[in-house]
Amino acid sequence: MDTARKARPNPMPKVVSALQVALSHAFHWRTLVIWFGCSLLATYSGPFGTYGDPSVLHSLLIWMVLIGSSIVTVYVLNALNELFLAKLSSFIRIVVFIGVSAIATGSLVHFLLIYVFAHTSDPILSRGELSSYSLAVISFIHIVRLILPFSVTDQISNKGASEGELSSASLPPHSRLAKRLDIPAGVRISQITANGHFVSVETSEDVYRTRMRFSDAVAELDGIYGLTVHRSHWVHRNSIVGWVPRAKKPYVLLNNDRSVPISKTYLANVKNAGLTILDPEDVEVEQSL
Repeated sequence: MDTARKARPNPMPKVVSALQVALSHAFHWRTLVIWFGCSLLATYSGPFGTYGDPSVLHSLLIWMVLIGSSIVTVYVLNALNELFLAKLSSFIRIVVFIGVSAIATGSLVHFLLIYVFAHTSDPILSRGELSSYSLAVISFIHIVRLILPFSVTDQISNKGASEGELSSASLPPHSRLAKRLDIPAGVRISQITANGHFVSVETSEDVYRTRMRFSDAVAELDGIYGLTVHRSHWVHRNSIVGWVPRAKKPYVLLNNDRSVPISKTYLANVKNAGLTILDPEDVEVEQSL
């Protein structure tokens, strides 16, 4: 029996999940290394009227706060942008993200310099000038991330996975299962469901059905970023909104408003996977056989 649940028009669970992902990216160790390195560089170059500070430690603290708060702001805005503008084209989302992030970080730095770290008589750049600098920096970083194959996002969070169920690949690899079913390269497999001697393999574009064992189908995913939650259900990690542990039968809620039951065998894996915990009161239940 498969179950489907329809979420009420309450975006908060998805917002909370998006913010958790954003913060995990912002505080990833690679991001922290970049944050500290940029803070050191800014401390000794002294832009925006901070060069005259006689204390190196004080100046370093200032720049760690300025750059750290800007990094967190950008990651949060990116997560919200991807959540609420998901139906728009990627180009529009990028333009909106860069524009909003530049204004937000420029305003934030301006506020901190004037009202928190007002320690120098040197003139401080205006909010517009700081936003222009932010625009240039964010645009440059975004271009670099598009060019380079490595991304911090690709390396985030595979905690709690067992037997290789979670992988750090963010771009869908062309797995053996995808090749078997002639799924086009780059199309993400979002869910696998066992049905007797057959399995249904679902993507964002189509549903494929083939005769094979569920365990063999999961093995042929070749480590795609996902989680087995039941002996008959595997789901892509990015398809999961969160999970409801306090229901009569625990389940994970997907971003298409469907649910997948969690069996006792895989309950520990789900608990350790870092999923958002949802309140059953915020979810309406519809049963379908």
